[in-house]
Amino acid sequence: MHEWTVRYGEELPAEAVSVPHAWRQDVPVSWEGPAIYETTLAVPQRGGWLVFEGVSYAAEVWIEGALAVRHTGIWDAFSVSLAAHPGKLVHVEVRVWKNGGPTYPVRDVASGFLPFVFHTFGGIYRDVWLFETRDDPLADFPNARPPRIQVDGTRLLLDGKPFLMRGVLHWGWYPETGHPNPLEETVRREFEQMGALGFNTVKCCLWVPSHRWLELAAEAGLAVWLELPLWDPAAEHLDAMGRELERIVLEFRRHDAIVCWTVGCELSESTPPGFRQTLVERVRELTGCPLVKDNSGGAEMYGGDPREFGDFYDFHPYCDTPFYPVVLDSLLPGSRTPLPTLLGEFNDIDVHRDLPRMRSERPYWAQSSEELNAIGVRWQHDLPGVLETCRFAVDPEAARHEALHRSSLEKAAFVRRSVQAAVRSRPSIGGYVVTGWRDTPVSSSGMIDDWGELKPQLGAAEWNSPTLMFLIPRRRPPWIAGGNRPGWVDASSHFAGGVHVRLGAHSEAGHSGEVEWSAVDFAWRGERRPGGRIAQGRLPAASVEPLSAGELGEIWFEAAEPGGVLLRVRWGGAAQHWPLWIVEPWSKDAAAQWCRYDPPGRLDDIAFGEAGPLVATRVPPDLEDRVRAGARVLLLLEEGPVVRAPFWRESAYEFLDDAFWARVGFADHWERFLPVSGDCVLDLAALLPQASWQTWMNRVDTRTYAEAPVLAHATVGSGRIIATTLRPDGGLGAQPVGVTRNPSGAALLRALLRELE
Repeated sequence: MHEWTVRYGEELPAEAVSVPHAWRQDVPVSWEGPAIYETTLAVPQRGGWLVFEGVSYAAEVWIEGALAVRHTGIWDAFSVSLAAHPGKLVHVEVRVWKNGGPTYPVRDVASGFLPFVFHTFGGIYRDVWLFETRDDPLADFPNARPPRIQVDGTRLLLDGKPFLMRGVLHWGWYPETGHPNPLEETVRREFEQMGALGFNTVKCCLWVPSHRWLELAAEAGLAVWLELPLWDPAAEHLDAMGRELERIVLEFRRHDAIVCWTVGCELSESTPPGFRQTLVERVRELTGCPLVKDNSGGAEMYGGDPREFGDFYDFHPYCDTPFYPVVLDSLLPGSRTPLPTLLGEFNDIDVHRDLPRMRSERPYWAQSSEELNAIGVRWQHDLPGVLETCRFAVDPEAARHEALHRSSLEKAAFVRRSVQAAVRSRPSIGGYVVTGWRDTPVSSSGMIDDWGELKPQLGAAEWNSPTLMFLIPRRRPPWIAGGNRPGWVDASSHFAGGVHVRLGAHSEAGHSGEVEWSAVDFAWRGERRPGGRIAQGRLPAASVEPLSAGELGEIWFEAAEPGGVLLRVRWGGAAQHWPLWIVEPWSKDAAAQWCRYDPPGRLDDIAFGEAGPLVATRVPPDLEDRVRAGARVLLLLEEGPVVRAPFWRESAYEFLDDAFWARVGFADHWERFLPVSGDCVLDLAALLPQASWQTWMNRVDTRTYAEAPVLAHATVGSGRIIATTLRPDGGLGAQPVGVTRNPSGAALLRALLRELE
């Protein structure tokens, strides 16, 4: 608007700046201010008003040396009267303090989540306007428009049409500007990227975007879920934060792109039920919106007082992949009041970053300098140290950085496809918000990377589409301890012979058509030609109603030889494909030459001999002596010398013996690992500290970059040992129970036994 200067202290010289502006590397990141902004402006003859759209956090506005206004709050606008200076040239001084320091601690004010992503920001970070009016432009905010969203039982309608909320989580992280008010070209670009990935909603998680940002979202056809910036607040400051949240709602309710409101996020013990209830009722009153919730994530997942308020169920299931189906089932409404169920955050998967590039470019938010990147209130601050010491950053070629990067992206794509299929097969779930939009200093689960570029191989156009087909898992409840327990058979792996697949689909608007399918080789053993067609067929025409899921039919074909088969399906213009793995059946005498030590009974469905090499699910008391004397031992560990770690979340994997993995055939085929993945890693130093271990499968934590083996081999004396936390017997979440029910597990166990023959 006008020319501005800023001083970072009374005695320091003024620097010319452009407003919007936030101080960044100009001063240490922990400095709270005040920064002193100054400008000169000509007041209209009729007087007028100066409107600040956003200042973080506290502002004093002085006109001609007199204090005109004090304001606190990051996200709402405020105005300053110029009526006393008609037609004059006046000096304007704005003193700004940011939150995060001793004056305004993060949890004492409505800071949102950005301080936990990087740090707080300070400055006049939104536009400043001069209005030539006698009346205060902010005295009477426009009313909310009639709501575009409607609720029909458990289903949503948007503008009268069936609506499946396919959302992405946005934390307002814009490192290029250092504040959540980016350039318009940046916003247009990210909305275009979101649309290309199939998203129809963006959730502003604990931050409030500018009015222009919301207008651009509407132009792009994106709905907005606005989550007010209440997270882990200090209880003694709740009343002040509640008043600030109400001001935000009054100012922003006019945007019809906003179709959903939440008062806060994962509030647990920090907010009493009366406070939350009052805010929900007030937001409903001010907006007329039929989708308002007090606590995204909910007390059932995050604790606190179990009384909740609002118009929908909202959960944040962050599960390891085998557990998603059973956790989702546990969150369905059942006999509860029929309301829409939305997954307000979920399905994150951190990938291996481009550490070499980051080490070369050294962005301010990844540096070790306290002035540039103090830890603040973050609970995780690993990246600066990782860039200094991690082999993938320091010596990427020797560490095979590119291979790990590619593998982790492929794994992420598989995880998201699998999880979305589980969600879409449960039509009472009315929408979801995938975590998240952009990589941040504390996570690498974004759709776009640290430089704002779309990540390759995510496959979101498939798993995030309005119509999605999926394979329906086959049920196989095992008989254990005198009765049945829940059990399934993996839909992606089959014993050689007849392959049976049930095909399901979910559609936002409804879909119908004839089903055509074919099965072709894509990996093989023996004489089969890659790409050769094994079978093909048609199913009767099938339809799925809007916002419903149903079975399209059953597919059956013969596959007598082990190998990989690509199942391709077309249905009324929709097309998808799935890799299926055909494995040799488990024979009754496959382990007859082995004996076992299996206190928990994990291998009860397998026949073992009385002597020979050992398969053990616990560390036998005489392990070292046995191996030194020449024994061969396979350890399948879930307790003892192990450390708990998720297999799928926050991890990438190195497959370190190419010859071994060529024989086993599992490396980077993630659908083969889903039925056998564990929930821990090996502690080899505690297992056999004197052994010279060779790691065959290495877990790399994609946040801390700690490393730990999942599968390892050692020669001790004249004996040999293989240890792993992989589970040929499955049993976690929706995994098959038992080796003989688990084709992938049978193939893995057979391969490991052969390595020790």
